[in-house]
Amino acid sequence: MADISVLQIGATDWTPKINHNHIDWHYTAVLDLPTFLAQQRDPYVLEQTYVLLTDNILDSTLLSSQISEWPAYRTLYFAEDITDDFQHILDERRAFHLPEKAPEAIISRILTDLQLRQVGFQTRFSETQFIPLPPNNTHFKREGRFSAQFNGDFGTKWQQIGQLKTYATDFAIAKAHDVWLDYEQSGTVEVQLEFVFFNQGKIQTTQTISGDALRRLNTIGDVSDYQDYQVLVYARGNGGLDLHVLHQRQSRHGFGLLLPGDHWELTEENEEIMSYFNPGDRKGPLIVNFSGLRLHVDGFEMLGPMRELGTPFLLFTDTRTQGGAFEIGTKHYEERVVEIIHQAMAALHLSAQEVILTGYSMGSLPAIYYAADIKPGAIVIAKPIINIGTMTANPEFPREFNQDWTLDLRRYLAGRMALDDTEALNQILWEHIQNVDWSKIPVSLFTMSQDEYDGQSLQQLLTFWATRDVALTHVIAEGPHTVKIPEMVAFITAELTKLRDDLRQEAN
Repeated sequence: MADISVLQIGATDWTPKINHNHIDWHYTAVLDLPTFLAQQRDPYVLEQTYVLLTDNILDSTLLSSQISEWPAYRTLYFAEDITDDFQHILDERRAFHLPEKAPEAIISRILTDLQLRQVGFQTRFSETQFIPLPPNNTHFKREGRFSAQFNGDFGTKWQQIGQLKTYATDFAIAKAHDVWLDYEQSGTVEVQLEFVFFNQGKIQTTQTISGDALRRLNTIGDVSDYQDYQVLVYARGNGGLDLHVLHQRQSRHGFGLLLPGDHWELTEENEEIMSYFNPGDRKGPLIVNFSGLRLHVDGFEMLGPMRELGTPFLLFTDTRTQGGAFEIGTKHYEERVVEIIHQAMAALHLSAQEVILTGYSMGSLPAIYYAADIKPGAIVIAKPIINIGTMTANPEFPREFNQDWTLDLRRYLAGRMALDDTEALNQILWEHIQNVDWSKIPVSLFTMSQDEYDGQSLQQLLTFWATRDVALTHVIAEGPHTVKIPEMVAFITAELTKLRDDLRQEAN
């Protein structure tokens, strides 16, 4: 079965030129499009992964009207001669403009940069992945699993300070990665990464990134044949280095990172924010989802259910520390999250009452937290984690899943490791939401009866909402935090569907 299906629309049929097992190719001329769609199981649904427009001039109102009805991020084109009205629809539907025009080049682009699989992971400066080689006149120490710290005089020339352990399967043959380094520095010290690719024990190629360039996305890899690779870490200058994570995502060469069309940025404090906005059918509500804990691979969550709902949606995923930091942090970081939500609302001309905040597990806290800033029409959450201080202070936290993530989370949010910070960390949420008029925000809640992550604070949350006249829908399932995932997703989807239908019925 082909990985991707394409509907080509244009004057010339490319089908005879397409010979690729991973592409399911379909063709129609513009004037024959209504007939082609009528022969589908559902003429109102785009059954292919992408629509490819292969005419050099785009001016058909029949075609532009149909594209306007299809989902966003599903149209590809390379034309330059386009009417203003047609271009407006292409822009609104987030169509991708391709630099290529030849069939084989376009197929390569689709399979390389526009596949829908999310590929992203972290190479960490942990005990298991980083081998430190402290030079003379320097001192090395670790703090938690997230911080590898060097201090001292590294000299005026680059010298190796360590090596990151890697796996041959990190890179696929002839695939490139977009990488950036999460680290802090002081004084005049600089850091350099050298990627060394081997084939049969011999160096095939070396790629190097140095200094401030490491704080930007850099494309590395794309090696035609290799068996293994290493990442060597160098430094020079005088001062301190605090090395955290090397982020690696399979490159889409400017068409997104984890998903085609997603958005990546670094704040002034070099904190990564990743979001994905899909305008859906342009009608309210806008659903904003915050991802849960992701210890091993990066990714946005709830993408499938959101697409099925058809409404506009905005996804956030948190890649800081080892698996996320609850999508909160510095003032500037939180302001940017709120701004991104407001930008999506403005693009759709939606009010706050037409916004629903949702998330489960780690994503539940930001869904509640940002209610103070957005004043949404509703909140849908599951398996909430409320008191960050209590959770991160618990030495019996189930390590099979978190691998000491909670300890690094405490250091990240509090700036240190001290039990005295427990209550202050707990109050982060309560202080932010205490002045919200909760009587105007209905809440749908799914919880576990033996939730070991943060079950003890559930009653505190229920009491808080009860004293503020919250309209609460509460479903309790048997078991600990990590079970009943299908039931949880079904609850969230059902509640979002009901809220969507109620909102649209009121609008009519």
